[in-house]
Amino acid sequence: MNGLDSFLLSFIFITFPLLLYLFYVAHSKNIEKKENDLFLGLALFSSIYLLIKLGFNYIGEKNILLINIPIIIAYIKNRKIEAILLSMIAIFYYIDSTSQLWILLIVEYIIYWTIYLLKEKNIIKINDYVFGSIVLSLKLIMCLISNSSVNVVNNFIISYIIMCFVIMFLKKGDDILKYHMTFKELENEKQIRLSLFKITHEIKNPLAVCKGYLDMLNTSNKEQCIRYIPIIKEEIDRTLLLLKDFLSVSKIKLDIDILDVTLLLEESLESLKTLLKEKGIALEFNFEDEIYINGDYNRLSQVIINIIKNSIEAIGDKKEGKITIKIETDNKYVAILFIDNGMGISKENLKRIKEPFFTTKPQGTGLGVSLSYEIIEAHHGTINYETEYGEGTKVTIKIPLMD
Repeated sequence: MNGLDSFLLSFIFITFPLLLYLFYVAHSKNIEKKENDLFLGLALFSSIYLLIKLGFNYIGEKNILLINIPIIIAYIKNRKIEAILLSMIAIFYYIDSTSQLWILLIVEYIIYWTIYLLKEKNIIKINDYVFGSIVLSLKLIMCLISNSSVNVVNNFIISYIIMCFVIMFLKKGDDILKYHMTFKELENEKQIRLSLFKITHEIKNPLAVCKGYLDMLNTSNKEQCIRYIPIIKEEIDRTLLLLKDFLSVSKIKLDIDILDVTLLLEESLESLKTLLKEKGIALEFNFEDEIYINGDYNRLSQVIINIIKNSIEAIGDKKEGKITIKIETDNKYVAILFIDNGMGISKENLKRIKEPFFTTKPQGTGLGVSLSYEIIEAHHGTINYETEYGEGTKVTIKIPLMD
């Protein structure tokens, strides 16, 4: 075996278990510290086992210094117990393979432990490379003192080069892992912020409806109380449902039941009639047939209200504003069409309409449409936008009919 082969095999024996450890930590993402330490220990013991068991030669001679590299890594990683156990393995190996006295070997590894403690407590300030160099240098001296028959100088050079590569490899791996973990934390934080924005956006609608009816409510008018109070109660119930779902910061959950699409639309539109009247917008619809689907009443009502409110805002102060709602069916789906004569949506904005946080409204959060998509997709349906800037918009919701 030539020198290059010996170098490469030695490097692989040490780094391959450590590479598997780094890969596992990166793949597990949220690995706990105890599990992390366990797999690091297994990697180090695997490395020293491969070095001792398989053996390697450099110009016909065993490299007896290399098995100290896993011990150096254990110290660098502050794995004290693993470092002691690996040191004991190394001592038994040297007693069996060289002429070194066991008492000198014990003293030698106590010295390594002492240097590590001084480094850990910042009594001596040395970096990891210097610490590893000291351990290998002391090992070289002890081998020379014991008149080892192997060429320890050549072994020291090979071991030193491999040690530097391994330390550099681990540091780069740790940097990548830290970056990976930081990125995952940012993603989780983004999801939390997204959920908080959803709460703000979605509870604003029912609360605004409640405020509108309360402002109009005359407590001395019995007819108004009978008409408005149930609507206010329904909107409060919807708000409580939203808060319950968003507390878990999880995917939307559906409470599926048999629904009449016509009734769903009529009841959802009831809460918006006051706003439509205030804006002078005509609402045109004619629902006659009973059409049944499996769906979540509150969630679908949430989507309908959001679409109508967006149409109202798109129409703005335009004279003769109009919103038309139609129902079409085929053998498998019911399609609900919302058509307005508002400002429409530009092609550029239409491409981004599903993106969370994207909005053209000064006070908007950009979550209403994305949340509507999420709800309809959870019902195994689709939403489609057809629009021309300045010409109005048609929104089509398709949901499977009840089986």
